[in-house]
Amino acid sequence: MTLIKSLENYLNDREADFEVVEMEECKHLINAADTLGVEPNQMLRCVLLQGDSKRYMAVLPASHLLDFEALRNLKADEFNVIDDAMALQYFRGCDQGYYPPVPDLFGFEGVVDSSVFEQEQVFIHIGHGDGFLRLERRAIDLVFSAFESMSFACGPEKLYSGRSAQEDCNDAALQQFTPIRIKQRIDETFDLPAMPDIAQEIMKLRVDPSADARKLGEIVARDPSLAAQIISWASSPYYGYKGTIDSVETAISRVLGFDLVMNLALGISIGKSLNVAVDGPLGVRAFWKQSVYCASLVEKLCLGVPPKQRPERGLSYLAGLLHNFGHLLLGHLFPPQFLLVNRYVEANPYIHIEDIEHFVLGVTHEEMGAWLMKNWHMPDELIVSVRWHHKEEFWSKHAVYSNLVLLANRLLKRIEIGDACRMELPQSTLELLSLEESKVMQSFESLLEERDVLDMMSKQLVA
Repeated sequence: MTLIKSLENYLNDREADFEVVEMEECKHLINAADTLGVEPNQMLRCVLLQGDSKRYMAVLPASHLLDFEALRNLKADEFNVIDDAMALQYFRGCDQGYYPPVPDLFGFEGVVDSSVFEQEQVFIHIGHGDGFLRLERRAIDLVFSAFESMSFACGPEKLYSGRSAQEDCNDAALQQFTPIRIKQRIDETFDLPAMPDIAQEIMKLRVDPSADARKLGEIVARDPSLAAQIISWASSPYYGYKGTIDSVETAISRVLGFDLVMNLALGISIGKSLNVAVDGPLGVRAFWKQSVYCASLVEKLCLGVPPKQRPERGLSYLAGLLHNFGHLLLGHLFPPQFLLVNRYVEANPYIHIEDIEHFVLGVTHEEMGAWLMKNWHMPDELIVSVRWHHKEEFWSKHAVYSNLVLLANRLLKRIEIGDACRMELPQSTLELLSLEESKVMQSFESLLEERDVLDMMSKQLVA
């Protein structure tokens, strides 16, 4: 029996009326709500959880954040998210990540957030393709009233309360929102990692008028691991160099170029200076994959910006490489809290990452990353890209860098890379950069042709 037929039989058995709604390639629930012209809280989703002894399906609106602390207090149980690899064993025939929020149909203990019963109509994904089932008020009660109802989800009115609509570029937001324990730790600068020696040398080289491949090669060669990565990338068939790469200097002068190696070396040396968990949606593995892809795409996008607005190519690459540095700083300074944020991110894919961080910690990775970049006296262009890369319509002297990173991350979301929550390209951002969407898409398609070498680079950075 097909999945849709099983769902229809389930609803018919409960005398719950429904309507099948077909859509064109719009599985993302928030985008689907926009297309249907309904509120996001009318799109239902589920989170699959493993308790101490039972498997649970938590049902809640797509616009709401599942609050683990509230659920733990209500159920007196500890919960971990069941990942997609395991979930597909229970949801055969479903697309990954799209499971119909009907607990007992799939053998799960059900818990339904009380906000579900406040809706006049809801939409549930059928599990594959682009179809939804629409249920009205009576059908909602018939389907979900059999499950335990409780308030464990945080709606937008609470999630966004206290957040300034117009945040300043200074540290005011950090001073206002950071919980006392985290703020004390940040204020104790001796707890922060010092900029690595190699990164300091490269920063000096950036402003050295006599800088050349030999000087850069000498700095990179001080770190055998970094040197090996640079030589390995230069030797890749992707670059098509037929000769032998026998030194970092050769890799710089004959294959990769001075700017690329300088910014790669700076970004890698900084990123590897922090001790962070490898796995998880914000772990080192995910960080480097997004960073390498984003840096390459930002570099391509910047070439399409009109010459008078076009940013420095090397700094653009570096902005893409280090824009999420705050994730690493959070994981380095606060491992338990970092793991908790990872768990919330896994359970809440439709909530913006900075909103999750603010809800859980009271501070975001943009704020923390920018604070350390200032502490290290990094270029203002980089600080802006770290602080504002999720902010639409942001404009300042160096906003071209953060806006390019925003576009790159929205595009990467389309191939399930990175922490962007939405995939559409804001027209206001395109206009600020004087970019045409068709040219932006050409850059993205060019990036997709390079996925093999980008995957190789990111894997080497994790090793």
